[in-house]
Amino acid sequence: MKVTPRFMVRAALVTTAAGVIGAFGACKDSTEPPPPPPPPGIIAPSALTATEATGTPLRVDLAWTDNANNEIGFRVERCSGAGCTNFAQIGANTALNVVAFADTFGLAAATAYNYRVAAFNATDTSTFATATVTLGSPQPANTFTLLTTGEISTCNSDAGPRATAALIDSITTGDANAFAVTTGNNLAGTGGTFETCFDAKGWGQLKSKVNFALGNGDFDGRNAAAVYGYFGDRTGPASKGWFSFDKGNWHIVVLNTSDAEHGEDATFGITRDPVTQAEVQVPSEQVDWLSADLAANTKPCVAVISWERRFYTTGTGGLGRQFNMVRLGGVMRDNGVDLLISAKDKLYARFAPADVRSGAPDPAGFRQFIVGTGGRTGDNVAGPAPALREAQIDHQWGVLKLTLAENSYSWEFLNTVSGGPTDKSETPVPCH
Repeated sequence: MKVTPRFMVRAALVTTAAGVIGAFGACKDSTEPPPPPPPPGIIAPSALTATEATGTPLRVDLAWTDNANNEIGFRVERCSGAGCTNFAQIGANTALNVVAFADTFGLAAATAYNYRVAAFNATDTSTFATATVTLGSPQPANTFTLLTTGEISTCNSDAGPRATAALIDSITTGDANAFAVTTGNNLAGTGGTFETCFDAKGWGQLKSKVNFALGNGDFDGRNAAAVYGYFGDRTGPASKGWFSFDKGNWHIVVLNTSDAEHGEDATFGITRDPVTQAEVQVPSEQVDWLSADLAANTKPCVAVISWERRFYTTGTGGLGRQFNMVRLGGVMRDNGVDLLISAKDKLYARFAPADVRSGAPDPAGFRQFIVGTGGRTGDNVAGPAPALREAQIDHQWGVLKLTLAENSYSWEFLNTVSGGPTDKSETPVPCH
């Protein structure tokens, strides 16, 4: 018998195995690159708001914040009825970076509508931002919408000012009867200009269609020439900053309660005796102007906008009464002012009509709003609420929407965050 040497058997097995394995490619050296990663997803829009416009035909104005950098547009969907889920697209897709949409497609009065908006590109669609609105009856043509907010920006603020600017821009663009006046401190803090720290936060495009009240912050590191040079006639006569105008049956007064410009005594027309601490009236061009302006007014409803507020909540939850507003507040009360809309505190609050001195409830007094929600970091207010305070919302950005009807008003705080806390009147409130 022929015997095959052991080393020959071993070599044959290796050769055979190599041939078999090689035929199936199990030991083939792969140099192909890994598959490419999937394209990045799209960040969803946020802060969607849905607001019923005034006038006819019925219209809902949508506004949102664009958080994506790879979208080619946005898709708007709607369904009708409380709790509805059968969304369908309305209108055409918006273009790149568009953050507003006006819905006029077959709306019905006294109906709830749910909206949702998503960003999209050629390969992907984001999740949805959502908002809900319930339409009332169409408002008459002589009804106006006043939008207001204050404490808007510092050089470090960004998201808040952009959100409130987008909200005001959307509503005023879609509603011919809407107008806006800020409540002051449009730009607070030193180290920047209106052009670099206010325009750049979305508010520059609004300057031609918004009037501006002034606050002390507007003069932080900026003299009067810089302030009035920037705002022009949008904040009244230069070196004064107070003015008035009419809208329908409403007389709108804007005060300049920034004592950084004229000094405290001349701004408010009141001081204290250094010995007795008694109130002492002193000359004030602004107080004289307000008295004459309101005495000459023929409109049945009056709203005053001022950065300084008369009433506020103290750090311990009591009712604060700003002393320097006593004389101006007395002129307002004596002339039947309905609303005082202020800022200074970086929050939203609403106070019932009250006696201008004591703070006791007074139906003949004016209702006061604090709307310091334009974009700056919010204030902390601890403790219980004073009895006069009807509502307060802390650490939220938003805009107060006042519906100024022929002989009444109603309000709604429009939060820049969809689903965020709001404050809304149940029925219109008659003017004095």
